[in-house]
Amino acid sequence: MKPPTVLMLGASLAQIPGIAAARAQGIDVISCDNLPHSPGHALASASIQASTFDPEAVLTAARQHAIDGVMTMGSDQPVLTAAIIAHQLGLPSALTVDTARSVTDKRDMKRRFQRLGLPTMPFLIYRPVGPFVRSQDSDAPDSLDLLDYPVVIKPVDSQGQRGIFVCATAAEVRAKALQVLAFSRAAEILVESYYPSAEVTVSGWVNAGQAHILTLTDRERFAGTAQLGICLSHEWPSRFLESHGDEIASLTQAIVSGFGITTGPIYFQFLIGASGVKINEIACRIGGAFESQFIPRLTGFDLTAAQIDLALGRPLKPASQAVLKQHDFRQVGEHLSVQLFFAQPCTIAHLTPLAEVLACPGVLDAGYHLQPGHTIPAITNATARVGYCILTAPDKQALEQRLAFLYTVLSVIDTTGVNQLIHRPLEVLPLEYPV
Repeated sequence: MKPPTVLMLGASLAQIPGIAAARAQGIDVISCDNLPHSPGHALASASIQASTFDPEAVLTAARQHAIDGVMTMGSDQPVLTAAIIAHQLGLPSALTVDTARSVTDKRDMKRRFQRLGLPTMPFLIYRPVGPFVRSQDSDAPDSLDLLDYPVVIKPVDSQGQRGIFVCATAAEVRAKALQVLAFSRAAEILVESYYPSAEVTVSGWVNAGQAHILTLTDRERFAGTAQLGICLSHEWPSRFLESHGDEIASLTQAIVSGFGITTGPIYFQFLIGASGVKINEIACRIGGAFESQFIPRLTGFDLTAAQIDLALGRPLKPASQAVLKQHDFRQVGEHLSVQLFFAQPCTIAHLTPLAEVLACPGVLDAGYHLQPGHTIPAITNATARVGYCILTAPDKQALEQRLAFLYTVLSVIDTTGVNQLIHRPLEVLPLEYPV
């Protein structure tokens, strides 16, 4: 009997766990990525070179491979592509095309938050070029003067903190809008009031319309606004677990119900500041900060296996259902940190050998996105990451000690012999409000 074939949208480090897990089950995997040297291609049964943001191109290629399912991990925009392909080919899909669009297009997303009465920051949709035509997509240009400043401007259909700026005036929004559009396929940008805050991330699974939170992590970021939202680490458990866990759980279920999400992974980001909890953005996918690796460790729920079953139309396994029913994200066992490390602009001459990093106490996994010879640009978005490391400890004090030791081992040496690694403890965002 011919094994089932799954199309994986993306072939980067974020999709490798899914490709490897599916192949281990005897499933043929067709990787799809516009970059021919993406590492996931080497693990797949076959590969397609096409942009995962282009449903038509992917659909044309998918028809040639007689696929039985389509999935993605760790990336927002391919979620819509997957739903479109599944709908066109009559394949299983966790989301309707309409729901997939609402969780990948910030215009639809923010307006749905507004209609549902869910807490989010004041916003508008701005069309920076061409004649103004009043439509459902864009607000009047002079509405920019009605928002409180500063504001954040961002693409409506991108991720990884690409094309995001903090602007102090409406004139600055108008001046930088075209830079935002350079990272978008849309004609509009999102403009929303800036909220000084900490950020937390919900990772979970929806089963029969019920949201099950698996982890609530602190999403630590660079200080200030020049590199807004760029993540340095995910920390478990969140320091807001006790004070805001119940409220976030209630909001998570309200989002799931309001958006009509009935099954599959969720990845929701919340802001916590002086005005309380606000919803930042949501996604219906496994997170891109190696959640597929650390969530099974912390909870016993295998996100990747569940995603593969979902793509093939298989029911959630009884053992997985049992974990969801029994798991309480408020109960904390071991502590965990996912370090997403960066370096100052330089050309890499030497990196700490991976074996030395993996030998550090508590390290579960580590890897590099860049290699010697690569030139590191100025940090403007998440694509400038050098690598990652997942580390655990029995308690918070031990975790901090292990992280301190890790950063004595890690190094990114430039061509002048200087270690250009940005030291995590010095760069974590300080609290900007009383807790």
